[in-house]
Amino acid sequence: MDGCILYKDQYQLLWRSSWLTFISFMYAIYNGYYDMSIAPGIIFITSINYWRKPDYSWRRYVDMTCAKCGILHHIIRAYNAQYNKEYYITIFFATACYPIGVYYYNKKLYWHSTYAHCMLHIITNISTIILCSGYIDPLLE
Repeated sequence: MDGCILYKDQYQLLWRSSWLTFISFMYAIYNGYYDMSIAPGIIFITSINYWRKPDYSWRRYVDMTCAKCGILHHIIRAYNAQYNKEYYITIFFATACYPIGVYYYNKKLYWHSTYAHCMLHIITNISTIILCSGYIDPLLE
């Protein structure tokens, strides 16, 4: 694995799926939800930085921390949002992909783990787009 946690084909797929976060970032800006664009913007940067050559370095922990904080921010902001139910359902399924991926990784089923993590990327970004498609109460009134 050449010092990486996955084989090159696997982490390149995850690097590519990380680019979906750029779409969420731009969609939040397009809809005028600038505070909702911060998390996808930061996660985009940390994710492509990590998945270019994933290992157990500081880049992994920065990416994971930013992703957790971003999801938490969106969960809180979704509380009175127009599409909060749809968001909460999709983010539940997205975050459920993470322990599934870890389970497969621990079983050395690296492609299964990769696909589970790709689903995390895909569904998380779908949930952000759902949330930003409707009305969200202003952060500061």
